[in-house]
Amino acid sequence: MRREARKKQIEAAIVEQAIALFKKKGYDRVTVEEITNQSGIAKGTFFNYFRKKEDVLLHLANSHMELLSQIAETHQGKPVKERLAYIYRDLLKIYFQHADLMRLTLVETLRASIGSKETASNLSLFQGTLQTVIREAQQNGELPSRWDAGMIASMVGGLFINALITGSSTMDEEQIFALLCSQLEAVWEGVANA
Repeated sequence: MRREARKKQIEAAIVEQAIALFKKKGYDRVTVEEITNQSGIAKGTFFNYFRKKEDVLLHLANSHMELLSQIAETHQGKPVKERLAYIYRDLLKIYFQHADLMRLTLVETLRASIGSKETASNLSLFQGTLQTVIREAQQNGELPSRWDAGMIASMVGGLFINALITGSSTMDEEQIFALLCSQLEAVWEGVANA
């Protein structure tokens, strides 16, 4: 048990120091060697936890995906379309709290998921959470739709990712949220009336 706790402690220290360096110097200017020096570990130890520097960003995205399940549960009991909008709102708040770092994380998540055969990418975890929300609504009769929950989750999840890609450098949080709500309304007409 101590060994596992120590491993988690080292991993957390690496992530914490890497993030601090990314914020201070910019992601592209940070090397693995700098991360290991700041973390007080050997370079080989870094590679026991992460294959490359980009994996630190994927780890960060993973930790936010764990929050997604909590966010989805928080809004349980609301009508499904409203619940999705609340999920968007909460994720946008997290995104904009650390916008520069989250942009890098989004880019790396997209890059890692294209052509990846790894078990579960952050995007599939995101879609899976949305799919659960939608499936619940279908099962309780709130969303009588002929469309599969996975298909709907892919569409409404894609709205969120697209809004971040196209709007996060030119729009503020409120503008992106308004855009997402409009797009969700348009997609929802097709989903709910099918």
